[in-house]
Parts: sequence; structure tokens; C-alpha cells
Amino acid sequence: MYNASPDSVQQNRAGRGGTQMVVLQTITTGPFFRNDESKERFFRICCEHAVQRAYADAAQQTGSGTEDDQRSGELAADASPDSQSDVASAAPAMHFAAIDAFTRLVVVLMKFADKVATLTRALAAIAQELTRDAERQGVTFNQRPYFRIILNLLMDVSAPDPNFEQANFQLLSAFCNTFHSTNPMRVPNFAFGWLELISNRMFMPKLLMVKNQRGWLMFQRLLVQLLYFLEPYLRRVQLNDSTRLLYKGTVRMLLVLLHDFPEFLCDYHFSFCDIMPIPCVQIRNLILSAFPRNMKLPDPFMPNLKVDLLPEIKVAPRILANYTTTLLQLHLKHDVDTYMRTRDKRLLETIKEKLRLPKRETLQLDTKYNVPLLNALLLYVGVHHQHGKNLPGQGVLPQNTPSLEIFMYFAHNFDYEGRYLFLGAIANHLRYPNTHTHYFSCVLLYVFADTTDEVVREQITRVLLERLIVHRPHPWGLLITFIELIKNRRYGFWDHAFVKCAPEVEKLFQSVAYTCLGTTIDRQSNGEIQTRGADLGAGA
Repeated sequence: MYNASPDSVQQNRAGRGGTQMVVLQTITTGPFFRNDESKERFFRICCEHAVQRAYADAAQQTGSGTEDDQRSGELAADASPDSQSDVASAAPAMHFAAIDAFTRLVVVLMKFADKVATLTRALAAIAQELTRDAERQGVTFNQRPYFRIILNLLMDVSAPDPNFEQANFQLLSAFCNTFHSTNPMRVPNFAFGWLELISNRMFMPKLLMVKNQRGWLMFQRLLVQLLYFLEPYLRRVQLNDSTRLLYKGTVRMLLVLLHDFPEFLCDYHFSFCDIMPIPCVQIRNLILSAFPRNMKLPDPFMPNLKVDLLPEIKVAPRILANYTTTLLQLHLKHDVDTYMRTRDKRLLETIKEKLRLPKRETLQLDTKYNVPLLNALLLYVGVHHQHGKNLPGQGVLPQNTPSLEIFMYFAHNFDYEGRYLFLGAIANHLRYPNTHTHYFSCVLLYVFADTTDEVVREQITRVLLERLIVHRPHPWGLLITFIELIKNRRYGFWDHAFVKCAPEVEKLFQSVAYTCLGTTIDRQSNGEIQTRGADLGAGA
């Protein structure tokens, strides 16, 4: 039935049918398709039978090479080399004829009935059977048959076909719902197959290219689920071989997004940074390095670069995150708004205390602070200041504003952990040229210059340096902020004690400076900066 031509299908409908039409009519007009519940039960029984046959047929035909069919070649092309070698060495033999027949039946039924409803019911049944099988088998669960079922359907639905093209978004939405119900948080045994499916060329690009960006939120939810699954392992830096392989696959998918869909990462960076733990520097840099494809980034290493004169620096970025809703927790938004209006200093301590987690959650999350709430507070306070219009230069801020008072209070009154998280949240906004990048870069430089606490300066340097000593890419705003800090004599960076506390530390700073500036820097006894190999100027 699957290979039947459209003409033969029309002939069958006209009364010249044969066995195919008899079977189809029996299914679609009988009790199997009476309602959604009966449809789902029919597909679930078919799925269970197909998976059982995959093992049974392989046992009967061991060594016959029946897996080497045309569809196996297509699947191998989509699989990564690591997963191919792992499957070849560890997975039991399987015969996929029954599985392929099941997926072909689903596709044919889609052509004879409501295509979206049929696929939705079929995928719901497959997801239910997958979840039940994973719970029943535990660590012995084999994800290959379910991976093949879903990938078969994905490839068939994505193939050029006038029957499916008009309902493309609805069909992709059905797959999104299936991936949501089988995400690694719910079915960890299916994590590798799940990641390979959501990043497949037949799904991810097609969903993200749907008109009016209707598929962006769906894929953002899938990516958030993946990051939530990885978060405990990345937070504790406990990566065994399988977790490391899953992390590597996540990085590769993000690199594809960075290259092909950078606007997606730009718009949703805030929600992703809420999830990523402190040690996860590489993925964070990947996401924050994204910039719109229609923008040409100014060279951050250009001498005398005037950031405040760039036209892009006056454009506010789009942030697709409802951070104001997050601030409704503990009535924190009300406290912030009240302080902005009254400047009552007692509210600052109240706001700071509300950012702390209860003891039970502190033990569970390995942190004393509510990081998403802190991130939302920082952005809310920052965007309420008209930072895109009145900033005279990099590191120069209007004095005596409520926003700046809140930031300075946090910088001096947080404990070491809270201050580190606060400064890291600021660094998350050092991205491509826009109003947020300019403002938060100025805030960071202002705090460094204005504070009298050497520990605050050292933590600012640590936050920037940690993100620069890892592999590229590095966010543009991060680079221009650090270059300004080490280049401009106003900050006296090379004269601070933490820079010269040990020869190896000073050597590290010199190495980073050479990487950023293409020159070495000598610190003179009078505090002046002399450069070798380039004239850096006095900075902005």
C-alpha cells in the first residue's frame, strides 16, 4: 500500500480496488477508527506487535544481513559516527521489516483519513508504548526500534508530498508534542534517540523555518527540557561516558543553531541562561555569541573603537521571556517598584533577602540563591533605566539613579556566592551590539572603578576571565568589556594586587591580554601602561 501510486489510489477509490482498499476500508470504517480512543488503542497494539516482531524475526534470521535495506542506509546517514559505532558494538540484532511496515501503514492511513488527527493518535500511542516499555525494561531498554519508528514517520511526512505540505506545521506540531512527552526528564532511557530526533535535518530546520516563527516557542521548550536534564550533571561536573556524549551532541546542535538560526538563540538566550549552571561556560558562550545575520559585528580589537557611537548600540534587543512574571514571586516586583519610586534604603535589604532560597532548596540545588529570580530582577532594573540614550561613553554612567544604587548595593552587600552570581548575571547581557550590552558593560566597568573593595574587583575579573579562557566563540560584548578594562588607564587594572599575587597568575593575565590585544603589556612603577607592538591609545 505504501508504494502505491496516486493513480492507483484513485482507481481503488473509484471501485477498482483490491486487497489494499479492503484492508483500508476495514480499518477506517470498522471499530478501529470509531473514536480517538479506539484509534490510539489500534496504533498501540500495532506498535507493540511491530517491536516484538523486530526481535523475533532477528532471532530467526541471525546473520542474514536483513538490516541492510534502503531505509537502514538513510538512518545511518542521519546518525552520528559515535552513535553508529556504539550501536554496532553493543546493540542486539534486529529485523526492521515489521517496524517499517507499521510506519508505512500509518502514512497510508493518513492519506485516506484526517492526516493530522491520524498522525496525532499514532504518535500518542507510540509515545505511550515507548514510555511503558522503558519503565518496564529499565536499564535494558533498547531505544532503537522506537527511534526507527519515529524517524520513519518523520522522513515520510517531510518528503515532498502534496497530501502533507498544506498541513506541514500541524504535522510538525504533532511531533513536537511527542518529543515533549518523551523528553529525557520523563524517559531518560530514550535520551540519545530523542536528541538525535529533535536535531534531525527533517525536523529542526523545518520547524524553525515555519512562517512567522510559529515553531520557535515549540523548539525552545524542547531545548529547555534538554538543558534541565543535563543541569544536575553539569552543575556537579559529574560526566560519565554516556553523559559526556550527550553533552557533546548538545554542543553540536547548538553550533548548528548558532550558524543557521542565530536569531533564535538571540531571542531566547535569557531563558537558556536561567538553566545553565556556573561551570557550563562553553554552552553559555555559544548562546551569548549569537548575533542577527543581518548585522556585521565591529572588530572588538580595533584601536580606539568608540562603542557608544555605533548605530546598533541604540537598538534594544528582543527578549522572548516573561521575566516580569518571575518577579511576582514573593511580591519582589512590588518591592523594586516601590524603591524606584521612594528610594527607601530599607527595601534594598528586603529585596536581597528575598533572593535567598529556603534551606531545603539550598541543599537540593547547591546554591543559596534563586538564580532565575536574580536574573529577572537584574534585567527588570536595567531596562527601566534609559540606558540607550544618555550614556556618554563606555564605563560612564549618570550618577544617583535608583538602578545604579541597587546594583552598587548588591555588589557591596552580597556574600561571595551572591556577588559572583550577580556579576555573572550582568555578564550574560554582554552580547552583540545593542542597548543592553552597552548598559551592562558600563555597569560592570563603573562598579570596578567606583568600588573600594578589592574583592569586588577581583570577582569582576574572575567572571570575565572564566569566559575568555575557554574555547571560542566569545561574545562580542564580553571582549570589548575586558579589553576596555585592561587597556584604559582609568581602571588601573595592572596595578591591583590580585593581578600580581603570583607569577603564574600574572603570566595568565599577560597571556589573555596578548590574545585580546595582540601585544604584551608592561606595568611600570608609576602605574602607567606601556604597550609593545601596538599603540593602544587611551581608550574610550
